[in-house]
Amino acid sequence: MEDQRKRTIIAEIENWRRNHLLPEHYCIFLLNLYTEGDRPATPVTTGKQGKSGTDSSVARPGKTTGTGSATDVAYAYARREVSPVTGKMILAWLVGAFIIAGLILLAFHFNRFQTPMQITIFACFALVFYILAFVFRRSQVPLTHLFLGLCFLILIWGGIYSILQLNGSLAFILIYLGILCVFLCANAFVFGFTYLLYCGMLGLALLYGIATKDRVGEEYTWWLAELYWVPLAAILTGLGFMMHQANPKWAGVFSICGLLCFFGAEIQSLYIPDALRDLIQLLLFIKVFLASAFFFFTRGYWYAWLRL
Repeated sequence: MEDQRKRTIIAEIENWRRNHLLPEHYCIFLLNLYTEGDRPATPVTTGKQGKSGTDSSVARPGKTTGTGSATDVAYAYARREVSPVTGKMILAWLVGAFIIAGLILLAFHFNRFQTPMQITIFACFALVFYILAFVFRRSQVPLTHLFLGLCFLILIWGGIYSILQLNGSLAFILIYLGILCVFLCANAFVFGFTYLLYCGMLGLALLYGIATKDRVGEEYTWWLAELYWVPLAAILTGLGFMMHQANPKWAGVFSICGLLCFFGAEIQSLYIPDALRDLIQLLLFIKVFLASAFFFFTRGYWYAWLRL
């Protein structure tokens, strides 16, 4: 019964080999495994050309076959052919050549371009990297991370540089960066990467702190600073709690960002001259104690959906 099963498997492997259903060196390895190296040399016909070739397990001059399985497998791996050129390889080569040529051009002539042309160059590079990230999002995830990083670095640096070239105000820069942060948050759901949502939401919180710094500092009081941040922290944390059953992956991001915003008033107060440093330290100690106590007493609930 066992011999019949082996013969059936060997016949099936030979069929795979004749019809090129598996690479030849895999078939040779399987045949040597099931026959324990005691397999006669059999001619194999190529599927499409109808020509016959000699099995790689046939004894070669100066070599002894014996059981020969290790020798045959090594020989099969040695005669592997170079993989054929695919469309993705051509695309990667063209894109790489385009990027290198563009970088060389920019290095020598970027300052000679007019501002509209510089903006166009930044936009083209960012668009190319974004499209590449979208194309490779399933097949090559590390490349997706790389292209997304390059895309957003170009958008941030190139956008600020262009606005300064056009003598734009700080408010315009903040609006532009706010739009980029919203774009980051949207792409977190497109690509499924939580770090994009972290970057987008924390970026919005940073811009919020810069935009409200002067307003809080006009007539600074500690409770007024808390009013700007504590409700925001409560809203984000509440959103995390409400959506934790439907999607714990994104709920954790909202909750952690809300916890960080809970300390936003103290961080902002460090840059306000009228704020008392001793009071800021006291408020930080109180908040750290409250946050740690809350986290400890609800740890069974948080650990389940924040994956901590």
